[in-house]
Amino acid sequence: MSIIFDDLLDKSRLIEYYYTMKIERESYLSQIRPFINTPFIKVLTGIRRCGKSTILELLKDELIASGINEKAVVHINLELYSIEDILIPEKLVKEITERLEISPKIYLLLDEVQLLSGWERVINSFFAAKNADIFITGSNSTLLSSELATLLSGRYVQFTIRPLSFAEYLTFIRDIRNSSISDPTAHIWDYIKLGGFPTIHYFKEMNSALIYKAVSDIYSTVVLKDVMQRNGLRNTDMLERVVRFVFDNVGKLFSARSISGYFTSHGRKLSVDTILDYITALERAYIIEKVHRYDIKGKKLLNLQEKYFVSDVSFIHALLGYDDNRIAGIMENIVYNELRRKGWEVFTGQLNDKEIDFVCTKQNEKMYIQVTYIINNDLKIIEREFGNLLKIKDQFPKYVVSLDKNRTSSVEGVQHIYLPDFLLMENADYKS
Repeated sequence: MSIIFDDLLDKSRLIEYYYTMKIERESYLSQIRPFINTPFIKVLTGIRRCGKSTILELLKDELIASGINEKAVVHINLELYSIEDILIPEKLVKEITERLEISPKIYLLLDEVQLLSGWERVINSFFAAKNADIFITGSNSTLLSSELATLLSGRYVQFTIRPLSFAEYLTFIRDIRNSSISDPTAHIWDYIKLGGFPTIHYFKEMNSALIYKAVSDIYSTVVLKDVMQRNGLRNTDMLERVVRFVFDNVGKLFSARSISGYFTSHGRKLSVDTILDYITALERAYIIEKVHRYDIKGKKLLNLQEKYFVSDVSFIHALLGYDDNRIAGIMENIVYNELRRKGWEVFTGQLNDKEIDFVCTKQNEKMYIQVTYIINNDLKIIEREFGNLLKIKDQFPKYVVSLDKNRTSSVEGVQHIYLPDFLLMENADYKS
């Protein structure tokens, strides 16, 4: 083992001591475990600071706990090193190869692999030699899909990692801050206002100004490294304006053409093609996700207008400030992210002239969801939210999700669920 690599290991352990207080993100670990020691490269993707590094740490811990020699587990976070250290393919290959003198098989865990120029060759060389079980993470969907797909063609499996779910958030604040949780639902407003980036919940005091500053720094890093630099974009001001429009219209239907029209009406011209380039770059960096419209009656996708949701609602608050007027869209964003975490394919529904917030499918399962802030006993809201779902004539589960804590009544089989209860449901609990 070379002195350089030993120094790097010590440096890595010292810097990543911050991550030693970590929660078990079992929902992801349970997906990854079946692929350990299989001929697939395990690819963990997701926005920066969502917890990919910690999941690699957890996998490393499990591998060593299972009896694998610690020196056979090569875990490198490439964000921690400069080019002089290790960000040269030949240098990294040499260092890793020396591990094979200790163990005939190694477990290679590379974090933020896109930072290594020529990373594909490094991965492919060890994969082809069949002497390494490989796990990699990255923060750009195009990097880890098109390039890997070309190189490895079906020999990898991808897992999308997201910021903390509400259930993970509750575990996190309990374990990290030693806070008892007698009523989990009491924490829903903190989750709505602060979001799920793991890093921010290490703060001893939940000062929103401090937390939004930390989230702004995450946002700035993602925009600079994964949006601007990665896609060769130069007009920071116009990109920021597009982001603000998308964030301010979360949960609403719009198109690139409508964004262009909005800018034109405010004395700024930005072509539809340029807007589409910006939106695509934001999607690739996992800042936003597009949700297509689905014609429930015609059973087909619609090409006009979509909804966009943000990877974590704290981005919206950090960039635009918290505003109660956005609460309906924020709630819809939170529900969307939870559905995607649980493996649902999600569309926004159209039934004649009525909008259904979410049409969710998974294999042979389906369900429909409306999200609204507060119902109380407002007959107009009841008619809009429950009435729209009642017009769908099938037997799949239908839910109205709101922040009415004490409302338990359903309407003709359409169930009402309090938002935190919905977020804490298991997949098996979705039933008619």
